[in-house]
Amino acid sequence: MIRKIIRPQSEVYTLYIPKEYINTDVEILILPFDLTNKDSKQDVNENIFLKTAGMLADKNIDPLKWQNQIRSEWDDE
Repeated sequence: MIRKIIRPQSEVYTLYIPKEYINTDVEILILPFDLTNKDSKQDVNENIFLKTAGMLADKNIDPLKWQNQIRSEWDDE
């Protein structure tokens, strides 16, 4: 597999196809690459974990009882 991130300077780009890929099916994708978007998505996930951690602590839920109840719903089917 060949993966390369480039910054094209024109609408035309010439691709080099390795010999082992000749006469085989290949997929060529052109997608925008945004490293900053990937970082912000991770920050959002971390914020969700920080904001929701311990939310149910004051509800006095027994985790084992809750798990058994959830699993028993599938036993009926």
